[in-house]
Amino acid sequence: MVSKITVAPFGGPFAILQEPHNAVRCVDWPKLGKLPEHHAAAKKIAERGERLGSRAAYSALNCALWPVENEDRFTRELTGAGAPPILVVGGRLDNVSPYHWAGAMADRLENAVLLTREGVAHTSYRTSGPCVDAAIDAALIDGVLPADGTTCDAVPPATTRPPAR
Repeated sequence: MVSKITVAPFGGPFAILQEPHNAVRCVDWPKLGKLPEHHAAAKKIAERGERLGSRAAYSALNCALWPVENEDRFTRELTGAGAPPILVVGGRLDNVSPYHWAGAMADRLENAVLLTREGVAHTSYRTSGPCVDAAIDAALIDGVLPADGTTCDAVPPATTRPPAR
């Protein structure tokens, strides 16, 4: 069953597609057949992840019994060596992926720049206004990246207030 489109409490609409998400996550997750192994791995993740670490660690618990293994899972550090220019977009107040993760990814990848989206929400493209959309379109269509450190304000301005009814 694919879940329905819903509205996030802190941002625009997004599709919750749990089954495909699990499939991708579980084939990338190290095989953890025993619950104590999963708890040990989850504890390490929770210690690294500040406010969202425990959620991220234990949300993969279903992977402990996932029936398919990824025979060619990539386990080395991802550097992007040889890739074309890479645009990393990070939301300053992302309620799912902390902003510092985006910065760390841009620093780790060769030939990458970080585009910062001010505001509250998890997604940026087509939800945050013309500045973000134009930068992503230019990267995807023309291979042109914005200057590293470019910041876009969310349009409309982000808020944690629920939408008016």
